[in-house]
This record gives sequence, C-alpha cells and structure tokens, in this order.
Amino acid sequence: MAHLKKWFWFGCGSVGVGTVLLFLLGSGWLGFRLFQLEWRPQGQTDLVMAEVSLPFHNRTDLSKKTGSLPFMAGVVIDIDGDLSDEIFLGGGRGQADALFTYDPDKNAFIDIALGHDLTKLSGDATLGGASIDVDRNGYSDLIIARESGLWLYLNNGYRLTGGKIDITLNETSTPLSIALGDLNADGLTDLYVSGYIRNDLVDGQTNFSDTYGGFSHLLLGTGDGTTWRDATEDYGLDSQHNRFTAVFADLDNDGDPDLTIAQDTGVVETWRNDGQPPLTPLPNPSQKSYPMGIAAGDLSGNGFVDLYFSNVGHTMPSALLRGDLPEEVAFNPLYMLFENSGGAVFSDTAKPRKAARIGFGWGTVAADMNLDGWDDLIIAQNYAKFGPPAIIHRYTGKIMQNNQGETFSPVEKRVGVQNRLFAISPLIGDFNGDSLPDLVWANLNGPSKAFLNQTENRNVLTILMDDTADVLSTRIEVITPDRTIYRQVIASQGLSSDQTHKLMIGLGDSSQVQSVTIVQPGRERAVFDDWQIDTPLDLRTERSE
Repeated sequence: MAHLKKWFWFGCGSVGVGTVLLFLLGSGWLGFRLFQLEWRPQGQTDLVMAEVSLPFHNRTDLSKKTGSLPFMAGVVIDIDGDLSDEIFLGGGRGQADALFTYDPDKNAFIDIALGHDLTKLSGDATLGGASIDVDRNGYSDLIIARESGLWLYLNNGYRLTGGKIDITLNETSTPLSIALGDLNADGLTDLYVSGYIRNDLVDGQTNFSDTYGGFSHLLLGTGDGTTWRDATEDYGLDSQHNRFTAVFADLDNDGDPDLTIAQDTGVVETWRNDGQPPLTPLPNPSQKSYPMGIAAGDLSGNGFVDLYFSNVGHTMPSALLRGDLPEEVAFNPLYMLFENSGGAVFSDTAKPRKAARIGFGWGTVAADMNLDGWDDLIIAQNYAKFGPPAIIHRYTGKIMQNNQGETFSPVEKRVGVQNRLFAISPLIGDFNGDSLPDLVWANLNGPSKAFLNQTENRNVLTILMDDTADVLSTRIEVITPDRTIYRQVIASQGLSSDQTHKLMIGLGDSSQVQSVTIVQPGRERAVFDDWQIDTPLDLRTERSE
C-alpha cells in the first residue's frame, strides 16, 4: 500500500508540474499574442467603400540569397488623360507586369497590359515605380525600378513603349523606390532612387552598421527630360546604407523641394534644399529604428507639410529588434509623426495623436479618404517572412481617420477594407472618375484588393494640373466659410509606389469656396475667387492634339 501511495503522489506531482509548465508556456504565448495586438477601438466614420474585382496575384520568390527582395511596384497613372486612373502592378521573377483599368460595365478591373509594350527581361523582378510626364507631351509616363535597373516607358496617349534607362547604378545594390522632384528648378524630372543591398549580399535584417547596406542615387534630368546624370556626390548624398523610400516636398515653404529619406535599420534623413548643391541636413527627432514608408501632408492644418513614418511597431519585443545596437543607443520601434511647426522644425507627436502604437507596417500615404478636409493616414501592414499566424498576428491594414488635426482613429474594419495579406503599399486613385479617392492594397505573394469610394453627399474641389516636374511642390490654399485648407503637390508617397496626381480636396460641410490660391514654384501666385465646386479648376497647359 505504501508503495502505491508513493507512486500516486509522484503522479500527482508530475501532473502538477506539467500543468504549471503548460500554464507558463501558454501564458507566455498568450502574453506575446496580447502584446502584438493594437488595442485601439474602431472610430466612427461616414466613409463608405465597396470591394471590386482586381484579378492580379503577385508571385515573388523570397528564397534566401537566391530570391528577390520582398517588394513589388504599385503605380497609379492616368494613361489616356480621361481623369480616371489606371493601376500598374509589378510582377515577380518570371511574372509579367500588369496594367489595369476599371470597367464600369463589368464593375471590375481588367488587364490592358497587352495593349502596351511593357518589356521585361526574363527572370527580372519589378520592385518599384512612379509616373510623371517627363517629355511634356500631356501624358503621364512610367518609370520602373527592377532588379536589372531603371526602365522608362513613354506614353503617346494610347500606348506605353520604352526600355532600360542608360544609367549606371551601384552593382551591389537593388533599386527599390523612385522619388520624383525638380531639385534644381529647371523643369526637368529629377529622381532619387532608394537602393537596398542585393538579396544575395544581405547579412541579417537587424544590422545597424554604418558600413553595411546598399547605395542610393540622385539623378538629375538632362536634355529633353528623358535622360539623367548622377549628381549624388554633388548634393552630398553619397553614403552607404539601406534605404527604403524617399519623398520630395517643400518643408519650409520657400519654393524649393526638400528631401526626406527613410533608412532601414537607421534613422530618418531630412535635407533642406537652398536652390543649389549641396543639400543641408535638417535636424529631426528620429532615433534608430526601421522607418519604412513615408506619408507627407498637412496633418495638423497649419499650412506646413508633416511627415509620418511606418515602423516595426510592437509586433516583436525590442530586445529582438535592436540587433547590433549598443545598449546606450536610443531605439524607437514606434511609428513617428514629425509635426512641422514651421520652417521645417519638427517634433514627434505620434503618441499624443494616437498614431504611434501600430503593428508592423510598410507603405503609408496621406489622403483625405472621407473628404472632410483633413488628410487621413492609410497604412500597409504585415511582413512576407512572418511566421505562422498562430505565432505572429496578422494585421488588418489601417485607415487612420484624422480627427480635425487632433488625434487619429482606426476605421478600416467599419469601412470593410481589412487586408490581412502582406501589403507593400496602399494605392490611392480615382479609378471611376467620380472625384472620390479609391483604395488598392498592393499585396506581395497574394492577390491585390481594390475598393471604390461610395461615400455620398461629398463636397469636393477638383484641381487638374500638369503631371510635370515643375508642378511638384506647388502649394494650394483653399478658403471656405468654415476654415482654410492647405495642400501641396507631392509625388511618390507610400513605398515602392506612386499615387494619383489628381487633386481631390475635400471641403467637409462647406459647399462654397471663397478663394483658391495656387503658389507654383517659379511662377506668380494665382488667385481664383468664388469658385464653383461643381466645376473642376483646370490649370493644365501641356496638351496633346
């Protein structure tokens, strides 16, 4: 009997220890999952969107060393100048790129790529892109970043044709994103090409070393605008570090486009343009982190461009993300909002404005989705190399609605535009020509998802401008009886992407525009009084016959 009692208590003890171990393991897993959640309730919104078919499924080989980097191009472009946007989506190695237009009769997007010459080398991956009218014939052209280099496709209004650009990029780097600007005010399109170390040379994903990474290039337009020269050293931008994307925007309202760059395993770079080289580094509140996408717009309503950056967020504990950073070096995995108080003086207000604690993100865009006069933030989320969903939470993608410049509230679930796939960037355009901003999630290794804006009773001022370099950084002031709304023409927001160049300025409850002031670099200020909002303000000068 004593022998049986001994084994009975031993068994109970084993069960007890096992239970405790299971509880600890279970609570650790549960705690980790709870740590990953965003814990923000959905806000109230009047935004209404409906999903429509977009038959594109990106296929990207993510094999270590032999595959391609986990990016894909997404470009909004108006091919035929009919004021309804098309979408260019990049394919992986061995996959054709796609070009879609919305067909209202089918209520779906249809692929029109076969009607264009989108030449692509065998085994080449299409990673980034942008659209702008480089040859000034009145039609937007397409510039593409591939593993093989940069490609230009000129648009005659009916068909895109072209080939590889004859420019030498650093052989250890892969071009990821293309930022558009006119840095030297000559009317030609300048490019900042963000470069990342080639996939076969990647040495870990948490390497903060200053001597590790790819090389980026500043290319100035020359000749007829369809060729470029490398001016990276002239402008003081020649350095080695992995960079995701960049944006040209006039941060100090002096008429010159300044440059903002998002490093991987690094910091945000802000550079002031004084009209001639070199650029001057501007201080900002960035700390070591993983800034990825860039949204640029007047988020606070004071007439100056603010900057918002996605980050790794709270998806993983900071101890796993610091990599080779010494303990004494500050590290910030949260999203950042550089609020511009004027003259490019920044403070990070992401926390008080409730836009900091968001899960792992990539491209982010500033756009007024519900047309209330305040730019919202749209954020692509998740990572192609995440582990199983049971370990790493899958985020929904975000529409962070701007609450009149004070705080931001997530509304994507209320609107029904959740996207738990791996999105490189949101794409914002007007695909059905109704002057309401629509949304596409450009998803890597999965199907892209499209949503048309169906919000009713919107007051919108539509402004049409040339899609040319000299229009970039144009400042716009719209005065209504209720408030003054500020906008700036900024290209290349997001990540590896470009957004619509059609300006759809929401007026909120105002149905009257008292005045519109246009301040275009190098031109006299133009003022339009008592403009009727049901008539687009058409300022285009580049037209084809």
